[in-house]
Amino acid sequence: MQRLSPWLGPALLGLCAANAAAEVLAPPGDLRIRHDIDLLNDTRAIDIASTAWPISWGEIQTALRSTDQATLTPNQRAAYDRLFRQSRDELEPDFLTVNVRAAVGEQPRFIRTFENTPRDERELTAKVTWVGERFTINVQGTIVDDSFDGDEFRPDGTYVGMALGNWMLTAGWQERWWGPGRDGSLILGTNHRPAPGITLQRNNSTPFETPWLSWMGPWTFTTFMQQLDDDRVVNDALLFGIRGSIRPVKGLEIGLSRTAQWCGDDRPCRLETFGDLLLGRDNRGVNVDAEDEPGNQLGGIDIRWSLPGGVPVTAYMQWIGEDGRGGGDGIGSWLRQLGFEFHGDIGGLSHRTHVEVADTECREGGFGFADRKPNCAYEHPIYNSGYRYKGKPIGHSIDGDGLSYSIGSTLVQSAGHVWNISLRHMELNRQGSPQPNHSVAPTARDLTDIQITYERQSRFGRFTVGAGYVDIDDRASGIATSDTSVFVQWQSR
Repeated sequence: MQRLSPWLGPALLGLCAANAAAEVLAPPGDLRIRHDIDLLNDTRAIDIASTAWPISWGEIQTALRSTDQATLTPNQRAAYDRLFRQSRDELEPDFLTVNVRAAVGEQPRFIRTFENTPRDERELTAKVTWVGERFTINVQGTIVDDSFDGDEFRPDGTYVGMALGNWMLTAGWQERWWGPGRDGSLILGTNHRPAPGITLQRNNSTPFETPWLSWMGPWTFTTFMQQLDDDRVVNDALLFGIRGSIRPVKGLEIGLSRTAQWCGDDRPCRLETFGDLLLGRDNRGVNVDAEDEPGNQLGGIDIRWSLPGGVPVTAYMQWIGEDGRGGGDGIGSWLRQLGFEFHGDIGGLSHRTHVEVADTECREGGFGFADRKPNCAYEHPIYNSGYRYKGKPIGHSIDGDGLSYSIGSTLVQSAGHVWNISLRHMELNRQGSPQPNHSVAPTARDLTDIQITYERQSRFGRFTVGAGYVDIDDRASGIATSDTSVFVQWQSR
């Protein structure tokens, strides 16, 4: 099986030559953008799908243009203005923009959340974006000193895209976040670096016009194929993903996600193999022979519901299953996440506070309330490197057999300045059995941390400072340690 990476160059050139309009994508990681979208969505000022990132800036701008501005409160209006200004700048045609980011720090956060914080102690990033009427190009490169994975240059964030009607086809290295969680996603988060791949994504979540399907409301669809080009037990494995979501009523979003590791050295890579994977014929000894097992799959559902009637509360959940249960082809080994958000105004500040619990130990049964199944999540007997890329989990950042409790709050001033504070307690690898593949804790550990960041907008760019304190209790040795982290970041735009 050849790598996807050598094919990305011709693919990028091919996209550039195509005759189609393109969109610019808002990647995950910007807390202010997410705060503003959630505020307008939850107060029914706009109605767009918001649980799968990246999100098309064209989708955001279209929703804003249909908003009744006369009904907006001061904080809603501030969020509207911030999003509209940025969408206008991002979508300005035939315009070249250059962006520079520099970050320095000590002890970077190794368990990241949705927030885009530095991965290493010294980073320098340059990005050039060109938006045309037919296509868009985003070239981005980061130079890292003493990187955690040995890559001193990273093309992360680079992509070229073109539109096919209301669809966006991209090729490059793009980060994704699938699900409503704020501290982690059980199936696809941003703790790991993006792998090279090709993606097809619906640009605008316009509802169907036919009465048979219009009940779905705004809907999205995304599918991708990535090359896991790091050093693995099964080298050159592919990662396939597919997700769709609907909003049948305002304030309610339902998403279905599925990912699968397949192909790679000495593994079947035929079209028939991919068909078995799609149809769920991948349970050894049940509906496929062991030597023909297509791959390592995860799939499940997430729901985000903001209460009606002006109640400032949103509930969300994500249930993700690991492959099939031993006796059949149904999902039976569940990972679970549950959270609540509370939003409102404090003086001139707009705030959103969340409480979130995530459990990455497999639980059996139809809804995951039966027997525990340790050493199951993000592991596989064939793809022994597990559901990880470059040493980081592709799913939740606490990796398998973890339990995370968190509370956090994001406060946004009308000028766009952002405070974010979070407190988390995590029980990592809590079964205690040694797991050399575990990316966070090979043995059982309890971790408690508090993190604070402040971002300030100025005419000289965006300045962000962050600090944190971590307390670690190693259950195996009985040794307790603590550490502090700090970073300073500047971005030109």
